[in-house]
Amino acid sequence: MPESPIETYRAYLTRYAGTLDLMSPAGLERLDQHLTDAQAYAQVVAEYVPHAKHVLDVGSGAGLPGLVIAAELPNVHVELVERRKKRATFLRGAAAAMGVTNVSIVSSDVTHTVGPCVAVVTAQAVARLADVYSLTAHRHQDPVVLVSRKGPEGQAEVDELASRTGKTVAVLARETLPNRGTLLAVQTAGGQPCPSSASSTKKGA
Repeated sequence: MPESPIETYRAYLTRYAGTLDLMSPAGLERLDQHLTDAQAYAQVVAEYVPHAKHVLDVGSGAGLPGLVIAAELPNVHVELVERRKKRATFLRGAAAAMGVTNVSIVSSDVTHTVGPCVAVVTAQAVARLADVYSLTAHRHQDPVVLVSRKGPEGQAEVDELASRTGKTVAVLARETLPNRGTLLAVQTAGGQPCPSSASSTKKGA
């Protein structure tokens, strides 16, 4: 039987982890846990944002959780944003090897990206929730869901997001991850009016 996309990704990441400095030896030893954590992101999106058509993954690095989300949710387009060109090249190769076609890889700062409005923003160990919200505000649907792994500071970040934006923030999920930390999903009003949302509104008027 052919390998599953996740197994193909595991092999591809293991092959290039050292030469491209994608993951430490200790991280590779815990790769099963990292993959399970990434699958938890996909499960949260499927359960709490079942209408999502577009997910924006910020700071995609070696593809966790972005490529795993794409493999687990084939009907959702996942945009992986990674500033480091070598890692972006790796992501393109991994996506091709996995056979996932519902992904796009952008080698840029997320603030410079353009594209469809997104219902979900995922970010693993990138920045605080309020900063992720601010960096991606130009791409938000309304409402938007942010999903990120957090430690004990999670609730403080939720409060900070509400304070900095002046918007109500609802916690959709808090799930303990097998590897470490808690997967936190919060919903709030979108940031700036997303151009494609405005365009869709005009067409439907």
